[in-house]
Amino acid sequence: MQNTLKLIYPQWQGGVIAGWFKDLKPENSAKGYVLGAQILDLLVSNLNANLDKNTAVVPVSLNYSVDKNGERLVQEGIVDKFILQEQTKRAYELINAKKPTKILTLGGECAVSVPSFTYLASLYKDDLVVLWVDAHPDLGVANDEFYKGYHAMAVSAIVGDEVLSREFALPASVSPDKVLFVGLHSNEALHYKARREALGIQSVDGTAFVSDEAKALSQIKAWIKQCGAKKVAIHLDLDVLNPKELYVAVGNTGILSVSQVINAINTANESAEIVGLTIAEHFPKAQIQLKTLLENLPLIKP
Repeated sequence: MQNTLKLIYPQWQGGVIAGWFKDLKPENSAKGYVLGAQILDLLVSNLNANLDKNTAVVPVSLNYSVDKNGERLVQEGIVDKFILQEQTKRAYELINAKKPTKILTLGGECAVSVPSFTYLASLYKDDLVVLWVDAHPDLGVANDEFYKGYHAMAVSAIVGDEVLSREFALPASVSPDKVLFVGLHSNEALHYKARREALGIQSVDGTAFVSDEAKALSQIKAWIKQCGAKKVAIHLDLDVLNPKELYVAVGNTGILSVSQVINAINTANESAEIVGLTIAEHFPKAQIQLKTLLENLPLIKP
């Protein structure tokens, strides 16, 4: 019997994003992911109330810690590593208690997929493939000088990076040749191209959709068939979208249209059974600014 868990995971610590939102207070921008996850849950509940019957919320700390220079705390090469480890543990506890066969994860930054996808990997083993729909490859590692936010290490964790797997007690991994990037289009994608190729992870870049969407979709279908897997977990980072059409995420280098994202995911759905879907990196800037207004009004402010 299939059992779908809606996992609300408002984790924010993995993102180091203040530089993208200099018109917001650093703490407000950092914790913007929390409100983003709550809004996603509200939208999904309005679309499919049946999902509310099996829901779990991962508790996350709201403590905002900085060093003497006002910078986020780097712990063993990862910003806020210790609380991220604790929250990952809590996520696994909730998932294991529910024992789902499918997981809808609403985040939160990109690392919210790590517990869900590695749990599904432990459940389905070699029968699972991952589509990572994102402008960024998230192939960073601990102590990476390029960037120390854990959300940019999510794929490395899922494919079994030794340090991340050990330090975050991940129960399983997905072989790199069973991960496909869809929509890459960023400086980070260029920076990590050599690492991606060394791992053997294939990609259908954002430019492929712009030049020939039908061909790009056929490549996704052919890749899933080639893998021979019957189950697929899909990570959708909303920054893969073209911000000129819809800008609701952290990052603005994506070039896929809304229809292209829908078509890519539905193509995967036609080729295999979707057992995991994550919506990540929702950043509702206007609502964060509105919240700042509201919290200063009488009858509302604490």
